[in-house]
Order: sequence, then structure tokens, then C-alpha cells
Amino acid sequence: MSLRSAFTVLACAIALLGACGDSPKSFTTTMEVVQAEPFVDDKGVQTFGLQLRYSDCPGDARRVIRADKGFAACAKVKPGDKLKADITATWDSDRGVYRTELTHLGECAIKQDRKDEVNYEMVQQCTDIVATGAVVGVHCDRGRTKEQVDKCPWLRRR
Repeated sequence: MSLRSAFTVLACAIALLGACGDSPKSFTTTMEVVQAEPFVDDKGVQTFGLQLRYSDCPGDARRVIRADKGFAACAKVKPGDKLKADITATWDSDRGVYRTELTHLGECAIKQDRKDEVNYEMVQQCTDIVATGAVVGVHCDRGRTKEQVDKCPWLRRR
């Protein structure tokens, strides 16, 4: 193999590796406000607690966040509101998973502390348990199904 051919193969390999998910991906969806509550911490800083549901996703996909003071000053949200949401997904090579961040909700930019334990996402698919024709319980799978990830790709983790 000539030096030029080897260089071309190496350049192509580097380009392919760069395309394997390292660049952030942006998504837009609709989120329904389930709960909205302003908070004031010990230092007098106002934040905003939100429980949001991904309206367009099958199953029950929710996100709970504590938004920054900028969002608290901007937001006029209440339970039941359905708002446009911008989401950015980035590959976290340290953990080997995609991490998503809500960057815009309605008319307001939003930031949350990624290390704060109050911020989390929950995805589940529940079905009734039926015995002798009667519903006797419920079974919930907490994993992300192919159907959910196909319809809402920001839920993808690997």
C-alpha cells in the first residue's frame, strides 16, 4: 500500500470515528407541565421545580428538574400547559451513555445543574395484569423500549 493510500484510509477512519455520536444532537418536542413550583433557597436564590411529561412519547416518560433563577424569572407556567421544548443529547464517554439536557421550555431558556440529584428522567411502560377477566394489578417496565426510542430518539441511552 502506498503512503498516500494509507493516509487516505487513516483519514477516512478518523472521519468515521468522529461521526459515531460525539457531536451533540438537537431535538424539539412537546412537554406537558405536570407540576410547577417556585422555590427560594437559604441564600434567597429563587429556582423553579418542574415535573414534565413528554407528550409525544409512548408510555410514561417524565423529567423532573430544578430550573435556574433565569427560568424562574421568565416562566409563567402552570400544570396542564403543553410547551415546545428543545433538548440536546451529548455522548458522555466517561459513562458510556447519552445524556440529555433540556435547554429551552416555552419562551424561556432553561439551565439545570447536571450534578444535582433532584434532576432526573424516568421512563416506564405499564400494562394491566389480568386474571380470570379482572384487572388484579399492574406491571411496569422501566427500560426504554424500541418503540419509545424510535418515536422519541432523545430517550436513547446507548
